Amino acid sequence: MKKNYFNELKTLLDNSSAPYSGFNVASIVVCKDGREFKGVNVESAAYPTTICAERNAIFTAVAEGINKGEIQEVHIAARNAEKLLVTAHPCGACRQVIAEQSMNDCLVYSYESEGEYTQNTIAALLPFAFLGEEL
Repeated sequence: MKKNYFNELKTLLDNSSAPYSGFNVASIVVCKDGREFKGVNVESAAYPTTICAERNAIFTAVAEGINKGEIQEVHIAARNAEKLLVTAHPCGACRQVIAEQSMNDCLVYSYESEGEYTQNTIAALLPFAFLGEEL
């Protein structure tokens, strides 16, 4: 990890929109060239249309022109309805998008505090990833 993103993520949590669950999530995606892209979860009353912070950040990166394989790190922070910071890992849909957009070569950091975080490879979080080569 080149940089600890905890403080930026903690501030970014305030931009999350989680009126139904109260579970705020913020994510920062770091590319191999150093570019950073931010995302937050945005809930909708029609639950399937909700977007997770990780996919929000990755989709923004794609919209800004990154190519598959350029994502190097994904950083995540979450706060529960009681406003306590908790460790959160990407959901299954986010794991799929992270694996696919990083070409299954990315580190995922989940923070609980500035000094407490877990580090996992996306390959460990999503074994046997479907990367689209089979299509």
